[in-house]
Amino acid sequence: MGNLENINERIVLGVKLFRVTHSSGNHGQGLAWAASEVGLPCYVAVPRNAPPSKVEAMVEYGAKLELCDPTVKSRFVNRASCFREDTCARIAEQLNFYVVEPFDDPSVMCGQGTLAAEIIEQSPNVDAIFLAVGGGGMASGVVAYVTEIRPDIKVFLVEPHGKDLATYLQKGELTTERDVVDTIADGIRVLKIGENCYPILKTLANNVITVTDYEIRAALKLIWTRTKQRVEPSAAVPLAGLLKVSPSNLGLKKVVLILCGGNVDLDFIP
Repeated sequence: MGNLENINERIVLGVKLFRVTHSSGNHGQGLAWAASEVGLPCYVAVPRNAPPSKVEAMVEYGAKLELCDPTVKSRFVNRASCFREDTCARIAEQLNFYVVEPFDDPSVMCGQGTLAAEIIEQSPNVDAIFLAVGGGGMASGVVAYVTEIRPDIKVFLVEPHGKDLATYLQKGELTTERDVVDTIADGIRVLKIGENCYPILKTLANNVITVTDYEIRAALKLIWTRTKQRVEPSAAVPLAGLLKVSPSNLGLKKVVLILCGGNVDLDFIP
């Protein structure tokens, strides 16, 4: 919904419509689908270590791909531009395309925030929402909507070990040169949240839970075997967070998990 919202908004504004983005798969698929719905081309800068299932899905939705290094942006001034953001910016400049950031675009964030609207409409008695946080786009949209419409609902952001979101929100910086997290949750490997996401989450996000790869694997196994839903590791992160804190200890009775991502690489089952 976020990508379609972005395209529709720019159609109304009458500005350039051709899109390019950088993504390990999920956002790229969404943008490719949204672009195909209105007959527009879409380019995606894809890290070389992206799961084959996600790469194939983006192509099937009509995206044209350009492979790049898995780091978000270059740390070396004199190095050729081959990182995600660099590659994306180069394509945009060469083809005069508009860049749709995977997690730092306001219209995408607003579109993702409609998840909260659907949850509240379908489950008005919900006590809490658990969701995974990577770049922070979905988290910002959901937290902002819930705070405005139903401030009684608690929102828990669940992150992979090594992201240190709480520290980043408190201090505004991280003492590391890397910009990706080493985790099996490949859809949320980006280390820092987006610049537009930061002020929203710094002000409104009060509950951050950190989970390990071991805990993510356990949650993934539980979802596969008990609910029979084929989700990817990133989608199991919210359940890992829920199992870690135990809702009864927090006085929660009705909890909603946002399981985002169903692109399972059968050649790599953690």
